[in-house]
Amino acid sequence: MPTTPVRLSAAVMTHPRRAAAARDLVERFPELDLTIASDPEPDGPPTALRSARVAWESVRPGATHHLVLQDDAVPAEDLLERLLPLLEAEPKSAVCLFTEWGSRTSYAVRTAAMLGHDLAPAVDDYVPSVALVLPAELALGFAGFIRAKADTGHPDDVAMLHYLADRGTRTVVPVVNLVDHHNDVSLVGNNVHGLRSAVCLGPADPAPTAGAPYSLLTGLATVPYYDFWGQYSQACVPDASAVDGRVRTSARDALLERGVTMEHLTAGLRISLARRPESALLTDRLSEIVLTEVWIISFLLGVVTAEVDPAGGAGIDADRPVAAAALATLGPGAVRRVVPERLLPAIGALLRPLVRDAVLAGVQAVRG
Repeated sequence: MPTTPVRLSAAVMTHPRRAAAARDLVERFPELDLTIASDPEPDGPPTALRSARVAWESVRPGATHHLVLQDDAVPAEDLLERLLPLLEAEPKSAVCLFTEWGSRTSYAVRTAAMLGHDLAPAVDDYVPSVALVLPAELALGFAGFIRAKADTGHPDDVAMLHYLADRGTRTVVPVVNLVDHHNDVSLVGNNVHGLRSAVCLGPADPAPTAGAPYSLLTGLATVPYYDFWGQYSQACVPDASAVDGRVRTSARDALLERGVTMEHLTAGLRISLARRPESALLTDRLSEIVLTEVWIISFLLGVVTAEVDPAGGAGIDADRPVAAAALATLGPGAVRRVVPERLLPAIGALLRPLVRDAVLAGVQAVRG
């Protein structure tokens, strides 16, 4: 059955103080024909919800889908070429083109990458909205939902979560993100989160042939999550009463329920550190406490990936280029608030083999 051709309209949401960034996106991507959606109350309390409402209402007549970029989005140069086939394959889904390297969804992306999938489910307690595409009719309904149901104190991405949950809309993200994030000064205070870069920018696999389905990761119950505020490892487990479908618990508890003790975890960490001369530098910069937490979350990632693999872990490839790229961002995404920005690339590189060791140890714990 032939697919309906995608007709895309697009907007960039901004504030008058950041109008230059919005204009730059318009000029750099003329093929998107971006409309600028500016905050209608620029002197009001800081919130992105006002400009988001304008942006989602700006669907052009005849469009099948509507893309909204935030003004600090950094789209891939071939964004349109990669996006249109994806929308044809997922015509009814909300499609997030970016998820940051420390989000819950980043761990779903890493699982999907290791299992060779093209798409992962968005599993945050918000909808990643730096670059988001909705079917046109759904886009037009967002403003009305805000007026009727949303708590206007919510950030726009949390309001979007409630909206899409209310509509029963599936939200997905491509494993290789199509957009990165420019870490500029945030008008709503998000700089305290530290650097928020994409979980995986490539290398991109070839898109499926025309009409072929994109492979979506399914069956993910427990989602690893590293609390980059408190620097400890967590697990998000199913909870039907939560709007996002999950509640946080301790990663230690999640592993203990699977028979993995702290003694087992710390022994594996010691072995990994002992085989590398850079371990002393890592311990000095991050401390054994933080390294232990990074090891635990990486181990849990290996466990849940093996659990969702139909082959029981045999289908996992942590070294395929896309998987390696996604795993490489786990370390810096976790510690970006406790490492100076100038040192983060180097520390992230030193963490890569540790993360890989922990992931594979988690896989082996399931395979036995």
